Amino acid sequence: MPKVLLPLILLAGLLVSASPAQAAETLLSQGKPATASSTESSSYGAANAVDGSATTRWASAEGSDPQWLRVDLGATYTISRVSLSWEAAYGKAYQIQVSPDGTTWTTIASTTTGDGGTDELTGLTGSGRYVRMNGTARGTSYGYSLFEMQVYGDTGGGNPPTGPDYQAEDAVLSQAIIDTKHAGYTGTGFVDYVNVAGSYVEWTVTAAAAGNHQLAFRFANGTTTARPVGVTVNGGAATAMTFAPTGAWTTWTTETITVALNAGTNKIRATATGAAGGPNVDKLTVTAGGDPPGGGAFVVAAAGDIAEQCTASSSSCVHPKTAAQVTAINPQFVITMGDNQYDDARLQDFTAYYDKTWGKFKAKTKPVPGNHETYDPAGSLAGYKSYFGAIAYPNGKPYYSYDQGQWHFVALDSNSFNDTTQINWLKADLAANSKRCIAAYWHHPLFSSGEHGNDPVSRPVWQILYDKGADLVLNGHDHHYERFGPQSPTAQADPNGIVEVLGGMGGASPYAIENVQPNSQKRLTNTFGVLKLALTDTTFSWQLIGVDGAVKDTSPTYTCH
Repeated sequence: MPKVLLPLILLAGLLVSASPAQAAETLLSQGKPATASSTESSSYGAANAVDGSATTRWASAEGSDPQWLRVDLGATYTISRVSLSWEAAYGKAYQIQVSPDGTTWTTIASTTTGDGGTDELTGLTGSGRYVRMNGTARGTSYGYSLFEMQVYGDTGGGNPPTGPDYQAEDAVLSQAIIDTKHAGYTGTGFVDYVNVAGSYVEWTVTAAAAGNHQLAFRFANGTTTARPVGVTVNGGAATAMTFAPTGAWTTWTTETITVALNAGTNKIRATATGAAGGPNVDKLTVTAGGDPPGGGAFVVAAAGDIAEQCTASSSSCVHPKTAAQVTAINPQFVITMGDNQYDDARLQDFTAYYDKTWGKFKAKTKPVPGNHETYDPAGSLAGYKSYFGAIAYPNGKPYYSYDQGQWHFVALDSNSFNDTTQINWLKADLAANSKRCIAAYWHHPLFSSGEHGNDPVSRPVWQILYDKGADLVLNGHDHHYERFGPQSPTAQADPNGIVEVLGGMGGASPYAIENVQPNSQKRLTNTFGVLKLALTDTTFSWQLIGVDGAVKDTSPTYTCH
């Protein structure tokens, strides 16, 4: 007989559901896109836990906490019940959490006495588009494994529509075909792009009214490299999307953006921008509503000086522990501030060490190189470039920029700040920026109280950023944590200046604090961790999360210039 677990009392501010007796309870999760913090192998993908089969299962990597399984319901629903059918590897302590955006989570049920079998969590009150099981303590020495995670809720009053779906076979294709060779598609086939830039798929979709709509692309990417695509609406400017590896061509998940549609018919085109073409695409789901394109709050994880030549088999190896905190943060994307792999950043070292921990976030990592990336015997930055590929060289250079919400991010290579090509590019990039908030990051800090100290090579770049009203600079190089108040490039306290955060505590051996600099507000050494940056359209703040999951420092909240 299934066990019934009582829900946790909800925090204030959640929507209250109708009572179970009144709600029209429906299974919401089956066949919906699912993702997980890890998988034991491609045979045990997240989708197996929502496929309705009692013989397939999701299994996480073994021997590591925390781990999570998440399902995207496609729209916001009032959740009333969650059923978990465990394999032998069960969760002893876990929470059921809901989220409107896949970033901010609220716990609606929890237990610390799980014993496997089937758990029925009933009488839940809360709402969200995303629901996850967040496991914090394993019941065995293995991992977490679920035959099924079933989420039930009310499909009645107040929930947005979930469609319609536009299948692959409904689209117009250029340099692409409809194929059936991989299982798991929902129509009569899926789009298989030709491996060239410029191949595209285009749907004609209908909107009942003008306004924001969510476009959810159900896709699979069985390679190890993200596939970038530009999405246009009615021939307008392209919105960049990145379709991360899913582990197998039979593992399907969803990537969503919000766009503005006209009332009536609209042309949605997804064009491959990389030489490998686009991912396999099963269908497009269009839902009215959603935040304005790129708007709203989001969370970023960041650190520098990360992977020493060690693995989780050594208790003194730190980068597996900082990677676990990135998993727990579940950021929109990950920033690294150089010296990603020690000692010489060779490709084989990236593969043997970094890839085993921080590599799980590779598809959503926005890296920059440090000085150790230049030591590769195969050539300066050779292993770095080979490992990250187009992720680190989107325009063929080790510096680039991108936008998220009202933020403009600039990723720079401080090994070549004497290169006028990079400096001229930076000036042009900032001149073209239309976002209110600006963040920049590179390896060598202009200001540091640590062993390396201040690095004047960064001062000209600081001056350029300062003149353009930049808000935040992130650096590594010195292996400690330090935050500075707003200041000018000449270290004068300035409310209109730039805030610098030094986050070189991602895993490399710590350095001492030697010479405290002006405007330094907080310094920690022998403290490994990850920066958890909270950014809105007008503000930013952060916390340093230690490898034990505890908050080691909390910044003030700053307003963008």
